Amino acid sequence: MTIKEKIEQIENDDNANDEHVLHQLLELAMAVTGRGDVSDDYTHFIEFPLGDIMLFSDPYYGNVQIDETDLDTKIIKKLITEIKKRLLQFDKKIETIREQAATEIFDKPLKIN
Repeated sequence: MTIKEKIEQIENDDNANDEHVLHQLLELAMAVTGRGDVSDDYTHFIEFPLGDIMLFSDPYYGNVQIDETDLDTKIIKKLITEIKKRLLQFDKKIETIREQAATEIFDKPLKIN
């Protein structure tokens, strides 16, 4: 499944309130970038660096924060848009790098003697 398809799946989820969508996008961003941290307790609280801020998402209590400040729906929607944009940019860039690396590594002559 591509990142674009995964984003569409997240947005079409039956539980698609803004906080849930943002949390799912952050989980996706963590999985593909290796950035951020998630708590290993029942809350699955995420800390994710984005630009010059640290974004906190707590799906258990349904809130999103920056520097201990709760965010309103307007800001959460902007964050959703920005994270989707950055995920798609990341996917495009990583695809180019993946092709270059695959060519560099797998096009080398075999030495099996």
